[in-house]
Amino acid sequence: MRRLPALDPDLADVHAAKAGQSYAFTLLIDRLQLRVFRFILRQAASKQDAEDLTQETFLEAYRRLDSFQESSRFSTWVLGIAQNLVRNYRNRSPQFLYQTVPSDSLFDLTDQGENPEELLQQKNRMERLKSGIEQNLTPELQQALTLVTLEGMDYQEVAEILQIPVGTVKTRVFRARQALREHLK
Repeated sequence: MRRLPALDPDLADVHAAKAGQSYAFTLLIDRLQLRVFRFILRQAASKQDAEDLTQETFLEAYRRLDSFQESSRFSTWVLGIAQNLVRNYRNRSPQFLYQTVPSDSLFDLTDQGENPEELLQQKNRMERLKSGIEQNLTPELQQALTLVTLEGMDYQEVAEILQIPVGTVKTRVFRARQALREHLK
């Protein structure tokens, strides 16, 4: 049974943009740009590539706006476009043939109020976690885990973005967490 999307806060602007009111699409970009950029940056080789792919995502969304059928949230639909562009980018980029992109954002999670020993322990845990993600998880497992844990998306949204069944998303997240637990033992 397909779940109906919750009330989409972007729907009024989507309808206005479809009716030819260009300012409405600008409002959509303003609301979603940072989220799309962060989503892409976690998978891109550089900030510049992420910026280019973000711009390309919104151009593609604008071109295909009439194909948005409101069966999911507009933001989910846009992230699906971004995911397809990132997938194409990664398949064509030589730096992704043999390695994964480091997730430096994991190191920003420390609390500056801790003492130096606790900070060192926290840094060591983050380094082991980062190493576990890069060495033990396939790109598919990394994507699912990132979308669910760092982006805070529900399984249904992730399934729509990755164009896979919800059960597959749950399995990938479970396997990713299991592999990380084993790595961290």
